[in-house]
Amino acid sequence: MQDGLDYWRGKLAGRSMPRRADIDPVEIPSLLQHLMLVDVVAKGRFRYRLIGTGNTEAQGLHATGRYLDEVLPGPEYKAHVLKLYRECIQAKRPLYSECLFFSPHDRRPERRTEVLFLPLSQEGMSVNQVLVVQVFFYMDQSTRERHFIDTPPFKEIDHQLL
Repeated sequence: MQDGLDYWRGKLAGRSMPRRADIDPVEIPSLLQHLMLVDVVAKGRFRYRLIGTGNTEAQGLHATGRYLDEVLPGPEYKAHVLKLYRECIQAKRPLYSECLFFSPHDRRPERRTEVLFLPLSQEGMSVNQVLVVQVFFYMDQSTRERHFIDTPPFKEIDHQLL
């Protein structure tokens, strides 16, 4: 996560937020599989412009071009994620969130995810895209194979506006 934050900060060049054009994927090869580029569109909606292979595999579906509110699983998790995007956009600052996901059967931790939301602005004033770095950590292989479609119970364990 720190690599993504350091990269974003390095692209500021005297502006409050970097532009999409400032981001060069060649400069961050170790992060590419964990990246998502999300467009901020009309009426407070968000659309996946690009999703790295690591996130596509973890989510169990290819959602590029789709709206987040159409593909995020479960009403509680969907509300949580959309709230994180809105907070990042409103504050115009990076946001870090970490969640634990639990087995629906015995409530033991099965996976953890770390997410860094990095606002981007075309003109330096309003956020029109969010560069997201999301990494999944699994307690066992069977959890990885179930993907992320099954909306397990979760708890946010860290939340920081940076």
